[in-house]
Amino acid sequence: MKPIDLSKFSKSLTKSMPNISVGFKDPSTWIHTGNYALNYRVSGDFHKGFPLEAKMTLLAGESGSGKSFVASGNIAKWCQDYGVLPIIIDTENALDESWMRNFGVDPNGNIMKISANLIDDIAKIMSDFIKEYKDTYSDTPYEDRPKVLFIIDSLGMATTNVEVEQVEAGNIKGDMGRKQKQL
Repeated sequence: MKPIDLSKFSKSLTKSMPNISVGFKDPSTWIHTGNYALNYRVSGDFHKGFPLEAKMTLLAGESGSGKSFVASGNIAKWCQDYGVLPIIIDTENALDESWMRNFGVDPNGNIMKISANLIDDIAKIMSDFIKEYKDTYSDTPYEDRPKVLFIIDSLGMATTNVEVEQVEAGNIKGDMGRKQKQL
């Protein structure tokens, strides 16, 4: 039996669908979390932390457990130190300049903070940025493109249009899973 030519299939697939990729790509950039034990737990290496390229990392935990400290503090500081643009979408409008400065983050430096709490708005912000990024850097070799990291603090506090409409109408009830579907 003749084996399937996967390279031929991969080429035709990526040619017909340019927004997909085929194959494995290990990250080359790791974001130090500011905590060696957390780095090791996440990556298996005390000096690595979260992968930067084409990965999504979710920090989950109780209120006050340090998620914002790690994400909007330590990781944003690391981004500034290593030339990565952190774009922080703050759904709670909780981040202020003095809090960021306490973590060594320069709020007037290479950083963008956006206040948005609707899931639709967050998706549009990210989609518009990524489209513009692709349009601008499509001819630039991958390794020469500027690196960007989106930080959403906190995705769990983001709301849906339906939730807002219900609150405004004084009708507080469950959203029947709409939020989970939008996320």
